[in-house]
Amino acid sequence: MSRFATFVVALLVAFVMAGLAFAQPVRIGFAPPVYDTLDYFGQFAAGFQEELANRGVEFEFIARASTAEANVQQQLDIVDDLITLGVDYIIVGPIDYFAIVPALREANEAGVPIFVINHLAIHPEESDVDVLAYSGYYHEEGGEVTALWALDNVLEPGDKVGLMFAEPGNQISEQRVGTAKEIWVDAGIEIAFEHYAYWEQARAFDATERLLLAHPEVKAIYAANSAMAMGTAVAVAGMGRSDVHVFGYGAVPPELDMIWEGLITGAIFRDSRSSGRYIAEAVDNHLNGLDVAKQYPLDMLMIASRDDVMEKVDEGTLRLMENWPEIEAELARRGN
Repeated sequence: MSRFATFVVALLVAFVMAGLAFAQPVRIGFAPPVYDTLDYFGQFAAGFQEELANRGVEFEFIARASTAEANVQQQLDIVDDLITLGVDYIIVGPIDYFAIVPALREANEAGVPIFVINHLAIHPEESDVDVLAYSGYYHEEGGEVTALWALDNVLEPGDKVGLMFAEPGNQISEQRVGTAKEIWVDAGIEIAFEHYAYWEQARAFDATERLLLAHPEVKAIYAANSAMAMGTAVAVAGMGRSDVHVFGYGAVPPELDMIWEGLITGAIFRDSRSSGRYIAEAVDNHLNGLDVAKQYPLDMLMIASRDDVMEKVDEGTLRLMENWPEIEAELARRGN
């Protein structure tokens, strides 16, 4: 066989091998703090997988979440396990923005591209990590939107509020609720109590019952996530305290139901399905050697009325609400 023929055969073999390699499903590891079809990360996963399938990408999606939203070590272990499994990409929703850094470094060393979601801020240079892209928002922005909306609509100087944080020192919780606290204090609002409910609905429920008895003058309670807001709202309703405004953060479908029913005054909505579509686009671009944007931002929208629910929330999320039949009928009546 001539050298030219040998070269052609070798080239054909290379093309065939490359084609076989490309034909293998792309293995994508997902490490959120929690994973439920109705929560932020579940909706992210739904949007991500739908968009990746629409783009014709064959993939295997491996999702593993911590048993508790505050379990940072378990999330680090999950990322390590995903690296060991040999996934092609890892998507992380950090429980703690800085505590996740060691896991990101491990992924870098293993050559596995990383995406960070639920955050838009790029890790500082001294973190020494390389994240392919971020999708999310600035948590403090949601706290600011909530605080200013409340001042414009329900709070006046001299009013008292309660604050429901996650666990002590949690950066996300501090950014969301701490930002609102600073704005309210500057506006003459008094902080009646601060409590830690560890992201959990049951803890928020129990704490609210006790704290409202101790501080009956409280006019509003702001919780750092949907679960705590829902626990707070159920407790408030059970005590017959319709005069107490409850604010949440996330506006997941069950929380939207409570806004629709008037049990929660308002919550920040972040379109996590869109975030999923953005990261699917980034994966597809990376697979095809195209540029990937460093940041994919989401809007922070206050949902505080039935009109807000119908006008600001995407239909995919609305369909997951228990009140969807009523919403669908109202949308049809309006000609939407």
